[in-house]
Amino acid sequence: MPSPPVVATLQEHVSFLLHEVETHCHLVELFFTSGSVELLSRIRSRRGYVQALREKADIETARLLERRKANTTFHARISGMHSLVIALEMLTKHCFDCVREGTLEAPYEHPTGQECRKLVKRIRRALRLVKVGVSENRRRSGIKLGRRTHKLLVSYNELQSLTLRAKLDLSDDQLRAAILSNVSIKRLIEQLGVVAEALIKTDLGQVATLQNYPHLLDSATNLNYDLRDLKVRRLALTRSGSAIAAITHKDESGKDVLAVYKEGDRSKIEEEVAGVNQWRNIDPRLAPSVLSQTGASKITSETTASRSDDSNEQSSLLIEHIPGKTLEALLLAGDQEGTKAALKALFKTLNQTWKASLTSESCSANFMGQLKKRIGDSRKVHPEFFKEEERICGYTSLSFDELVHRVSRQEGQWRAPFSVLTHGDFNVDNLIYDEAEKRVYFIDLHRASYFDYVQDLSVLMVSIYRLQVLSGETRTQMMESAKEVYRFGRRFANRQQDTSFEVRLAAGLARSFATSTRFIFDKKLASRMHLRARYLLERLAKLSPEQAQTFTLPLKELYVE
Repeated sequence: MPSPPVVATLQEHVSFLLHEVETHCHLVELFFTSGSVELLSRIRSRRGYVQALREKADIETARLLERRKANTTFHARISGMHSLVIALEMLTKHCFDCVREGTLEAPYEHPTGQECRKLVKRIRRALRLVKVGVSENRRRSGIKLGRRTHKLLVSYNELQSLTLRAKLDLSDDQLRAAILSNVSIKRLIEQLGVVAEALIKTDLGQVATLQNYPHLLDSATNLNYDLRDLKVRRLALTRSGSAIAAITHKDESGKDVLAVYKEGDRSKIEEEVAGVNQWRNIDPRLAPSVLSQTGASKITSETTASRSDDSNEQSSLLIEHIPGKTLEALLLAGDQEGTKAALKALFKTLNQTWKASLTSESCSANFMGQLKKRIGDSRKVHPEFFKEEERICGYTSLSFDELVHRVSRQEGQWRAPFSVLTHGDFNVDNLIYDEAEKRVYFIDLHRASYFDYVQDLSVLMVSIYRLQVLSGETRTQMMESAKEVYRFGRRFANRQQDTSFEVRLAAGLARSFATSTRFIFDKKLASRMHLRARYLLERLAKLSPEQAQTFTLPLKELYVE
């Protein structure tokens, strides 16, 4: 299928760059044939031309995507082609490294030079698949190239073994040059896998990779569709790097989502399934149903990629799509009515599920232990917040670590008198409100467990606070919403005769305020959060056991801007 004129210029840059990669590979072949030192300067002199092609492609990509909507087929294709440009540029760098690492002051015969030359020649032939994929059959060409990459890596391992067997006939410098040059060939082969992924992304979108392609095929089958008829649109970028995507039909507007695709480490996916099942056992309407689960991806003759053994620990889920808006979206939009309705539904749901799942087993959230485990990242992002002990006019300001240590010594006495089923990651973006059904759904349940309900409440209150709207009516509404979460928790605690609720919530808030600064680069907001954590820790560190029983959370000081 010919490319539309609007994309022709970018495709032209890709074609020129692909031709230059072939030229680089040819020079590498000559190097392994002759060992000529002069080839290093020849291949170095071409780097400026490669850079010029890359910059032209960058400019053209920016022009094509200007004022274009994301998550469209056109946007996916152009982004995929730009990824291809970057991948091809990296191929030229690895070609340069092959020559640079193998070059000594005096020419020498590489112990496996002929085998290296043959391997690079096979790499150059594999690039023909890219030529085909640039204009048509992008996905098919990417899969074929991935399969070819795997075979080339097997040949590389044989090449390296031959080189090591010849080490007794080489000087230390010659052996080092041979091994490093071989390793550069390996990098060249591995980069072919990245090129293959770029071709697949051009067809399916940024979520698709050689690694998860079998999972996407299975997902399409479970939906009774052919993958070529579906569009995979990214929904979220997670901190862990997991892909979360919406699967829609290509011929439709894209608004009607057939299902949600999620991938990640197999252990996390299995935890997610277990968490979903726990919540659905309480009430099937609390969490989206799992439509299918795909196990670890294996390299097969159908789909292959040169990856480490870790790739075999990847898994995926196909989850029911839940219509509605997250609590985060409602708060950021300043939708007062929608937020009130969502909180009302949330409190009703939590009240019912906590009662249904309540067990008499006491537990300790160990908030200070959690804080110690996570505070390192906050310290790296905001080192200025963590000063040593200071003395001013007879007043001693304890260091942050000392405050945590003092509170941790007391926290063992503040046990929750019971356990309930908790979410474990109760952030505003994991709560979906369906206005039509007047219901709240929970997603991202891989940390679900029977625990202290105060953990979920404290995480939710801080996730509301850290939303980066720092002033105005919307910010005021956010603060009021966090207070409503507290009031709901207080009512539930009173009904259950939970006398240590306030002091545990203070510890939980201190933990979340402090550790959440690792996600906030805005110094003003991060400073507000850290100071609130310190304030709570200072209050808690001074409490006697008797005072802890009558402690009241300083809500006004925490949630007034």
